[in-house]
Amino acid sequence: MKRRMAAAIGVLGLVVLLTAVYWWTTRQEPVVVVEPVPVTTTQVAAPEVIEVPSSLTVEREDTTIRLSGMVKTASEREALVAAVTDSGFEAEDAITVSPTVIDSDTRLLALLLPPVLNGTTDGVLSFEDGTVTVTGEALDPVEEEEIGNAIDAAKAAGLTVEDETTVRVLSESVQIVALQEEINQIFELARTIEGQKPNFDVSIDELSPGATATLDRVSVAMRRYPLPSADIIGHTDSTGSAATNLELSEQRAQVVLDYLTGAGIDASRLTATGEGENQPIADNSDEAGRAENRRVDFIVKSSQS
Repeated sequence: MKRRMAAAIGVLGLVVLLTAVYWWTTRQEPVVVVEPVPVTTTQVAAPEVIEVPSSLTVEREDTTIRLSGMVKTASEREALVAAVTDSGFEAEDAITVSPTVIDSDTRLLALLLPPVLNGTTDGVLSFEDGTVTVTGEALDPVEEEEIGNAIDAAKAAGLTVEDETTVRVLSESVQIVALQEEINQIFELARTIEGQKPNFDVSIDELSPGATATLDRVSVAMRRYPLPSADIIGHTDSTGSAATNLELSEQRAQVVLDYLTGAGIDASRLTATGEGENQPIADNSDEAGRAENRRVDFIVKSSQS
């Protein structure tokens, strides 16, 4: 009996133990196994840099020049602005500097700006897609030549230039007045400001350095106004005989004519005559007056007269 009782107690204890184990295990949180997530990296491409060509637009309003467009460097922009201000205009700078601009030395355009701005009242230029377009009316043939020379230099440097400039044509009557005024101003400048009198030494028909410098300016004026002609009249002081002075005055006028034709003035526009001692402009009693009288005068006239 005792043995049966002990066996029953043992079985009961085992059941209780198993029940307790079951209860304890069912109360625990399940263990979750987390698989590692693979980490991937994505290469981000750098944004593509799109290059754009240089550009420039020049607009003018009275004495103000507006510059706009795009250049690669600040030095290019500064060169363009300086070309405007050095030409006597006020610059309105609206140029953008960008490293994305295709490498193009727009400073070459600065060579074109002064003759275009100074040689016209309406001249402008634009630079787009590698081509420079120049428009405007040159004030006269000399300014047209200056603009043309600058365009040739720009082409030689590699720029493509479309020249759409024209030249102003004045009537001969207007040119006669303008040329006479300019020659008079040239001689006055030589006499009173520079001290380079376009006169001759006693009994000499050779040109002094002062005379050649003056005649160089006269040749430019005659190219500026190409329609009129001019009489070159030689004079002497009263030293020597009248006949000798007349011959000397003619020689002096011819020397001046030869110099101007050598400078490119058409000989058909010039005549040389002498007046000897007959038309003094100063007193022949002293050296200063005689020096004034040893001179040449220019009388501008119609090419038909």
